[in-house]
Amino acid sequence: MMSSKGTVELLNFQTTNPEELQSIISQKFTTLEQVEPREKEFLAEYKAYAVGQLIITRGKFPHGISVIPIPEEKWLFLELPLSGQLQLGYRGKDISFDHNSTYLIATDEPIHYRFQENTSHTTIGIERQMINAYAQKLVNGQQERAFTLHPQLLGTTPEAASFRRYLEFISQELVRGGSLFNSPLVATEIQNTIFSMLLALSDNNYLPLETQLEEACLPAYVRQARDYIEANLDHPVSLADITAAAGVHFTTLLKGFKQHYAISPMAYLKQKRLEAARRTLLAAESLTTSVTEVATQWRFFHLGRFARDYCQLFGELPSETLKR
Repeated sequence: MMSSKGTVELLNFQTTNPEELQSIISQKFTTLEQVEPREKEFLAEYKAYAVGQLIITRGKFPHGISVIPIPEEKWLFLELPLSGQLQLGYRGKDISFDHNSTYLIATDEPIHYRFQENTSHTTIGIERQMINAYAQKLVNGQQERAFTLHPQLLGTTPEAASFRRYLEFISQELVRGGSLFNSPLVATEIQNTIFSMLLALSDNNYLPLETQLEEACLPAYVRQARDYIEANLDHPVSLADITAAAGVHFTTLLKGFKQHYAISPMAYLKQKRLEAARRTLLAAESLTTSVTEVATQWRFFHLGRFARDYCQLFGELPSETLKR
């Protein structure tokens, strides 16, 4: 995954003219649907860089700018508001997020950007083909399934916050113009670090080689119990049911789960149900879906405990996830 390119500046402009902004943006990247500045002083800035195989942009727009990118299947975007608020119309939902959030979106579906206040933001453009090739290289080409990386909010966990700080640092250094980034070696390492962090943080079907090796070493009874749990997340499941599916004594099963997952079978069941609830909340429409509905769908009947456990795992309340 070496790239022959270092860092190349693709675009750098600043304008106080709405018509000029519309012309430049439309020619270079997207369709600018409308310019309705409500600020007394109109000032827009936009910079774009190629870093290895990545495209990293940094823009600042006044209130009222509305942009609709031309859909393309080849790209994934990491969106990071740096100041102000960014609103996205995406997958039938209005998503509003600020400088504490990072959102991964797929550009093959319609996206509508609406910039609120004096919004500054960074976008990391990732070619699907490149991150797919990188993931395959990490597993020595041994993953037969097609690699998929789902659009998603990356959350507010400490790990997600670290990833965001790294992306902000790279964005800031590009603007400062450090010559170190011109090195093809440095640019490639930046690209690969972003790929690795994204694979580790996001919801995807990538299985690292070490995970595949662990899977091969997993005792059959642990695998049977795990598969039973994951196939019955929305059904009543007791410890006796899991033990029966594993075909071993409870103490043997507990020891196996502690050794391979560091938690008990019932704790594993709760974690997987919480993950399923999060996926449902992220995909749901907030006007027609309630947290209570989602919680009970995944067999959480004590809403206070559900909210507490959910917040401990994902760093935000279920209601906050649903609003995104």
